[in-house]
Amino acid sequence: MKRIYLLPLLLIFLLTGVVGGALFWNRYSHGFSLRFPSAQNYVYYTVKDARGFVLARAPRGNNGQPVGALQALIPLGNSFGLATTDAIISLQLSPDGRYLAIDGNRDHGEQVWMYDVEQSAVSYKPAAVMGNFLRWLPNGNGHTFLYRPMFPLGPAAPLDNGVWNPSLWMVDAESGVHQNINLGVPSADIIDAVPSPDGSRIIYSVGSGLGQGSDTYVMSSDGSARTHLFRASGLESITGLFTWSPDGSRIAYERLADSPAPYRPAGLWTMSSQGGQQQRLADVDGGHGYMPAWSPDGEKLAFVVRMNADNRQADLQSQELQAAIGVFDLRHKQARIVASSAQTGLQLNIDPTWSGDSKQIIFTALNPANRDLGATPRYWSASLISHSTRVGQADRTQVVPLSPVYSHVVAWE
Repeated sequence: MKRIYLLPLLLIFLLTGVVGGALFWNRYSHGFSLRFPSAQNYVYYTVKDARGFVLARAPRGNNGQPVGALQALIPLGNSFGLATTDAIISLQLSPDGRYLAIDGNRDHGEQVWMYDVEQSAVSYKPAAVMGNFLRWLPNGNGHTFLYRPMFPLGPAAPLDNGVWNPSLWMVDAESGVHQNINLGVPSADIIDAVPSPDGSRIIYSVGSGLGQGSDTYVMSSDGSARTHLFRASGLESITGLFTWSPDGSRIAYERLADSPAPYRPAGLWTMSSQGGQQQRLADVDGGHGYMPAWSPDGEKLAFVVRMNADNRQADLQSQELQAAIGVFDLRHKQARIVASSAQTGLQLNIDPTWSGDSKQIIFTALNPANRDLGATPRYWSASLISHSTRVGQADRTQVVPLSPVYSHVVAWE
């Protein structure tokens, strides 16, 4: 799921020195047998009604798109969603299908609501802590996640050796018990942390504030063997949105502008899993948190292109974004646009994912969301067989709608 209209905490880092986990993440279910496969048969949403934010779902089609009507499950409660400043940042289903992590933000800060699929119940995990959901770990018990703790909430907040001095946490979604991984920096400095497909390694980046750049590391999943890969400086120096290739040999990532303007264009890069062979591939949208996506065959990357890169208002206001779907072919070293507003008639073409044969892009198209009513997204597909133009030129590729138009949507998986 990609957040539609609210400012990611990565941008708060640029403005205040606090780095957030409010980026948008793909699902990492590699290497784990689902115990609750029925959960994977649905696409999960939050929608808005008179009760606030309500969890809903629709049956999942062959290419991951929803089919049929949304079915309301339960409200998140405590009037969450009634204030226009309330937001859902991400939804992510656990590898074992038992839990749905709902990262949300209220006026007092960010917390994780954990939906128990079997019990149809919601609770805070971890309890009594404000912080950011990062990613599920693909191995282990199938429902442990990486978490960036920020602030304790009262005397019930979990401590490490009796003190509050957290770094990166691994949290069990069932029990809420955590294990602290000491990265040598406070949790406020963490930008991003992503496990490898087999769960054996974690790549992460840290930074200390505006104008300070960032450092990228890789380590074993238990926190050992920490290795510094590179330091980024200059304009595009905030590294994050890491995405491992399916075989774990390469990593795609974005370098965002170290600038007080929150939505400046960014750069899409790749490197080996050891930090070598770094290469800038394309200009991409920056600041909204739209993840690059590897094709299953590992030969292509899909990403979101900002079509109005010269619009300075779009550097400052998220509603001004005009977005298309781009693809970089790593074998032929060519970037091209495969879907845009010219075909869908909608301002935002975002959230690219792939069909299993790596021949189609599945994406979401919508206009900017209304803060009171939510958004009206629709899923589309674009074939990669026909010729398309290079990035930055008008797009002629035909795209096809895959789903109904849904209303009052706040966020989706």
